[in-house]
Amino acid sequence: MNRGYHIQHNAKPSIIREFVEYNPNAKKSEIKEVFSNMKPSIIDDNYTIMNKLINNEENKNELESLLKMDNVMFNNYLHYKLYSSSSPIGWSYRSVIEILWGEYKGKKIDYNNIEQKVKDKAFDEGLGSISFSSKSVRGAINFIKSLYPSPIDENNIFNLRDYCQPHLLLWGIDYLYKKQWGDEYGSLMLLDDEKIEELCKFCLIEEDILDNHLKELDFIYDFIEILIKMFGKYVRLKREWNFDDIL
Repeated sequence: MNRGYHIQHNAKPSIIREFVEYNPNAKKSEIKEVFSNMKPSIIDDNYTIMNKLINNEENKNELESLLKMDNVMFNNYLHYKLYSSSSPIGWSYRSVIEILWGEYKGKKIDYNNIEQKVKDKAFDEGLGSISFSSKSVRGAINFIKSLYPSPIDENNIFNLRDYCQPHLLLWGIDYLYKKQWGDEYGSLMLLDDEKIEELCKFCLIEEDILDNHLKELDFIYDFIEILIKMFGKYVRLKREWNFDDIL
């Protein structure tokens, strides 16, 4: 069984933020001593996800920037890191969102149902038997639910949102760019139906509000160009975004 696909169910952006603000380089034993009021299993789960998403040794600027973010941007950033990750948990996270998008609009989330659908998807894609459970679904939901406005209400009903922050849409476009061209920037990219759908999945927004959000993005950032024409939408990222652009 492939064991890398489980998203720890106790992991939450709010707890990861506490660890980051304390010291993301601290060993787990030190974290457990400092946060002695927290259950060891909760610390284990959040420590695991934090270290999968935030690599302080490789990018010190990332940590410094995280500490400047408000909670909305911080939660959005962890969502972006999870969704765009090439690791197995990135695949799991995208799969949960795909199922929510396709089958759960206006419906109450069924963790067991989503678990089975993700496992079926893994077999269909040749991944075989993966370590994924209803707790893994709950782990994904913790990050999805943390977005503002949240697509999941107090009754666990999922719906697409009518707004997302410009920086989140920028990160979604960056994800599509890297998916198509790697680290090469500057080309005009057609937002065909498939890319529009994935961009809206990433932002968890209704497709009919995307144009207005794209126009806002074009106004805010001078390194992005949006062309909305009768026969299609196009986007050009002239360079990779950096933290100075959004903070």
